[in-house]
Amino acid sequence: MTESDGQEQQKPTTVANDESKRWRGGPSSQSRIEERVNFAYALLLRGDTRHSRALEASKKFNISLRTAHEDIKKAMELLSKERSEDRAELLNIITANRLSLLSKAVRKGNYQVACHLLDSLGRAAGELDPITEASAAPLLRVEIDDRRNTSPTE
Repeated sequence: MTESDGQEQQKPTTVANDESKRWRGGPSSQSRIEERVNFAYALLLRGDTRHSRALEASKKFNISLRTAHEDIKKAMELLSKERSEDRAELLNIITANRLSLLSKAVRKGNYQVACHLLDSLGRAAGELDPITEASAAPLLRVEIDDRRNTSPTE
């Protein structure tokens, strides 16, 4: 039908140009996204497979699997950032515990335990890595004087 017949041609409606066809009414608010990411973070700490976590998140929040996987990806980034920040503090706590245990072992006469703890502290400090060990290997040099052709009186 043309406009000359007196009727207008209507443009077909799609999700892009008709709000009523959008199943959720547009993008989520920032607080809703944070809530989903926090839920995904809790699922990460609980374990399970990535797909099962995404299924559970999609059912709980009525979102697509793709969005659930994106939320889990954001939660994984948050978790790795958090762990890298905690790593330095955790290493200090472990070193303090080793030193405390070392003094107790020496006080009680457990010298084998003390040796293992000293070895552990050395490895943690990077003292005994393979590169350092290879460079610290002793150099042995042997020289032999030939005295066969000399007289015993010399």
